[in-house]
Amino acid sequence: MRTTTRALFIASCLAFLAVAGCGGGSPTEPTVASGGAGATIAGTVHSAAALPPSGLTVTVVGTGLSAAVENAGQFRLAGVPSGNVELRFTASSVNATARLDNVGQEELIEIQVNLSGSTATIVNEVRTGKVALCHSTGNGSYHLIEVSVSAEPAHRAHGDAKIGEPVPGDATKVFDSDCRPVGASVRIKKSTNGEDADQAPGPTITVGSPVSWQYVVTNTGTVGLTGVTVSDDRGVAVSCPGSTLGVGQSMTCVGSGTATLGQYRNVGTVMAQSSAGAVTNSDASHYLGQALNDEQGPKVQLCHRTGNGSYHLIEVSISAEPAHRAHGDAKIGEAVPGNPGKVFDSGCNVR
Repeated sequence: MRTTTRALFIASCLAFLAVAGCGGGSPTEPTVASGGAGATIAGTVHSAAALPPSGLTVTVVGTGLSAAVENAGQFRLAGVPSGNVELRFTASSVNATARLDNVGQEELIEIQVNLSGSTATIVNEVRTGKVALCHSTGNGSYHLIEVSVSAEPAHRAHGDAKIGEPVPGDATKVFDSDCRPVGASVRIKKSTNGEDADQAPGPTITVGSPVSWQYVVTNTGTVGLTGVTVSDDRGVAVSCPGSTLGVGQSMTCVGSGTATLGQYRNVGTVMAQSSAGAVTNSDASHYLGQALNDEQGPKVQLCHRTGNGSYHLIEVSISAEPAHRAHGDAKIGEAVPGNPGKVFDSGCNVR
């Protein structure tokens, strides 16, 4: 009968370990000792007497963590380091230790301890379920941690997520098995007649002459791309050699047309699919269509600014000169637009 009674007593303690103690009386809130991030150990102490000894404390050996054991036998230690942990119980007539092995980071462990003089025995141990999360370190990197299920919501609010899930704040990326944010990204660079003419006016082309456009598409992400398509906002038919791109791969798509009079601008757009979602990117290019009679008229030489900030010598008709100057071109020996004190030398170098 005595053995049965004790078994029922222990079982009932497990049911409300952190709420009401097992020595009778009103529920009490256990004293909590915290050392910051780490595991939490919640326990109930039983002794040969009806209640634990007065003034009983529990200490994590080798640390400054300790907590008073309440009259009902409860205690709670937070911030316990991971690894093998030794608990020391001390009072006027007690000096006993108990060992917990393989304490996990941020794990919640509930225990019951039988205390008798110099002996402390853990008779029951319950560890909560764990979940692996890619944990944000705050400097943009992530590492894998295991936390209790109860701690998961707080970690997710901090910016953590599971392997394979989208990276919080960046739906284009997911976590790989090493908690690296991998995702989809694509870039398109469009050129007109071989010139990366991001800004107007671009190359001068005689009206009626052929125009060729190149659309260089690059997979700049960390996952493969499928369903890659390129379109042009001016109705140019664009042809690509394929529709898939591995990580770091590029391909050149092409389109063609006939030059029309005046300033011309068209935009190339790439769209692609991936395991991390759809991605897109656009780039513009320009040319200046010049009438045939202008081509036969007087010419002027200008240092022409390219899209990468360098200059080269070109010849344009006098009628096209204002558009080129508005773009940032100037003659040899003249001041470099936007660069006080600098002039163009005979090779269109900035001096």
